[in-house]
Amino acid sequence: MKRILISTAMFGLLLAACWFTACQKDTLTSVTPTTNQQATDLTNSGASNEDLQVTDRANGNSKIFPPSAHPYGLSYADWTKVWLEQFLSYDCSNVPWVHPENVLFYTSGPVYILAGISEIGGSANITIPHGKALLFPLMNVWANYPCPDPTWEPPTGTSVEDWLIGVIQDALSNVSVPSLSVTVDGDDVSNLGSYKFVTNMFNCPANPELASCLDACITGSPQPNVMGGYYVMLKPLSKGQHAVHYHVEIPAWGAVQDATYNITVN
Repeated sequence: MKRILISTAMFGLLLAACWFTACQKDTLTSVTPTTNQQATDLTNSGASNEDLQVTDRANGNSKIFPPSAHPYGLSYADWTKVWLEQFLSYDCSNVPWVHPENVLFYTSGPVYILAGISEIGGSANITIPHGKALLFPLMNVWANYPCPDPTWEPPTGTSVEDWLIGVIQDALSNVSVPSLSVTVDGDDVSNLGSYKFVTNMFNCPANPELASCLDACITGSPQPNVMGGYYVMLKPLSKGQHAVHYHVEIPAWGAVQDATYNITVN
């Protein structure tokens, strides 16, 4: 196994998250920011009545899109692809993993995207316009291929895609699902174990500078990737002040994520 990048103080998936970096080779179509822009014209909010299970009816769950939804025309898994594409567009001087002041790192279209907070028990103050949804991970894992490490190869007879998806699934199995918690303005979100998503392989370029501060496998050219994690998308909040708190534990890695977003909606 090549390596695991863990930030017990960040989200990041790297950040308020834990990242598992790897690599891969088939070429697939990626979800681009253009898709996010076009989504403003879609009428599908992604939250039909049949999506709401009994365990999704707590007050906190009414404030987020259910896991089977397609908010603004994309599944949760596809929104995680947008998350990664935008995150990897930063350079080392601004990448949110290292610069938590950039916690709100994507502000285009109907969905704004958050990275993590850099200290356990920390908080971030953000301001957004009314009518915007917010996507953030409790933790996430990223794998790409190929890499300079000669041991980072799939077993004989296993496709790169199956191998990398397996790597992601194994990493996510270390999360203590009972420890997952999210509250929105004090209301608990239930059934968070169902908010685990793993993508298929997809092509994603990265800023080549990130090879020196994030992942040595980055080339600057489009590379195949697999992304996974626990993600939540908040429905547009009412105008005013809001607080979103999240917590997750990864005992096998000795990692804890615990932080609060203080959100002002104008």
